[in-house]
Amino acid sequence: MNPLFIVLFNFIVGVVLLMYGVGMLSDGLEKANVKIMKKVLGLFTKNVFSAFLVGTIATALVQSSTAITVLTVGFVNSGLITLAQAVGIIYGANIGTTITAQLMSFDLSYFAPFIFSAGLLMRLFFKRDSSKNIAKAIMGFGLMFIGIRILSSGVPYIRESEFVYRLFREYGTNPYIGVVLGMLTTMLVHSSSATVGITIVLFNSGLIGFEAAVGLTLGDNIGTCITAQLSSIGTTLGARRTAWAHTLYNVIGTMSVLAIFYPFSNLVYHITHFLGQDNTRLVANTHTLFNLLSAATFLPITKYYIRFIQWIIPDKSQNT
Repeated sequence: MNPLFIVLFNFIVGVVLLMYGVGMLSDGLEKANVKIMKKVLGLFTKNVFSAFLVGTIATALVQSSTAITVLTVGFVNSGLITLAQAVGIIYGANIGTTITAQLMSFDLSYFAPFIFSAGLLMRLFFKRDSSKNIAKAIMGFGLMFIGIRILSSGVPYIRESEFVYRLFREYGTNPYIGVVLGMLTTMLVHSSSATVGITIVLFNSGLIGFEAAVGLTLGDNIGTCITAQLSSIGTTLGARRTAWAHTLYNVIGTMSVLAIFYPFSNLVYHITHFLGQDNTRLVANTHTLFNLLSAATFLPITKYYIRFIQWIIPDKSQNT
């Protein structure tokens, strides 16, 4: 059989299962925690720092920064929270979502069918909705790793296809191409976790270099902002400012890292090995460290960042 056909088949099936698994995981956890999440977001975001902690914890619970960000846009739109509180939640949401990437960096693919089966049995026999939602999340967790396994199984055939392998070798070391591809792919699939998962497979298989993997990961963080932008269409000024605060936060962070690209990459490499981890954890650690550094940089200057957002997205009614 033509190696190129096998590569395309494995890629399509693997990506679909990975995306569907991530979606099931997030949806199950979100529905299981939705009441708690809404109360926490509304009650415990009195200042930027508490909002940051709430954003981190809430996203860690539901494993979807998109869901938390869209909820935040909605809360600002309805006047439940301020722009300053929303910005704090966004900082935290970007950190909370990195847990999925950390999980995907472990080789759990051999256990994936058993994890999925356990979730399926739980969903069939449990009666309570909360238990069924947890079971759905477990099924998604298993599907996520089944998708990764199928993606990885196509790697040997990539090496047999001269055209595809040459394509990876020629463009798989360019971080700037990686940023663009990561951004566009995440915009299409609406899941940075899925595209980070693909990046982990490509890097750990030796098809792309670490520079390109860092670029893809940075691009993923920009691409995920498209959902918040779409959810803010036709909303209040505050909600639109929240969506742009999310977008510009990731754009500025990415541009800053690109300006110090090699020092940042070296920092990720050294921290990974200092923690006693191997190179298979580099992509996940890139994602985590980028978002930790972004939050650490922006938290002290949030007051000025909000003024910047207000200047970029002005209140036109005051000018009339």
